[in-house]
Amino acid sequence: MTAACGPAIRPLGPHVPVPARTEELPEPPSESPPPEAPLAATDEEYLLERGLMVPVEGVTPDRVPDTYWQARDGGARTHQAVDILAKRGTPVLSADSGTILRLTKSTLGGITIYATDPARRFVFYYAHLDGYAEGLREGKAVAQGEVIGYVGTTGNAPKNTPHLHFQVLRYVDARTWWGGPPLDPRAFLTRPGTRDGTSRSAAAVPKQ
Repeated sequence: MTAACGPAIRPLGPHVPVPARTEELPEPPSESPPPEAPLAATDEEYLLERGLMVPVEGVTPDRVPDTYWQARDGGARTHQAVDILAKRGTPVLSADSGTILRLTKSTLGGITIYATDPARRFVFYYAHLDGYAEGLREGKAVAQGEVIGYVGTTGNAPKNTPHLHFQVLRYVDARTWWGGPPLDPRAFLTRPGTRDGTSRSAAAVPKQ
């Protein structure tokens, strides 16, 4: 599925800057899928302006597979995310600049990261990680292309198929920040996964 182009880009309304984390965010449920709901055209325009990066080093936008609408749990739900295959330990990169919201571990997602963009309009979810980058913490500001973790198979991922489960959700409510409407991220991934100046010694790949 490819996202249709929206109308001409319109100026965005004012948004409150995102400070370093000062509030206690509620915990996301471990197994509740996000609801299906339409997004406003302005949301799509905003993401196109942001120019998201493929969040796996060395992967170009054309190599991100179409797994968004695949059935899961015997057809009980749809995937509503993309699975980006890569070798175990491949650096996972921040798709956009922003802030780390939550570092969690769950039965389904394994080692996971929730992050947001600078205007806190979207939540980026990275799952099945092998581990976090050294120094990653909740409330940390991250730059696009910064190493935040490593591809793995934690959670319910097949152990012989390392990949990054990447999902984009609209940030709607601070009380249920993980449960906003999702969207297929492929149309908004316009930059190849390229690491910034973070050195391998500063963010070492975890032992296999």
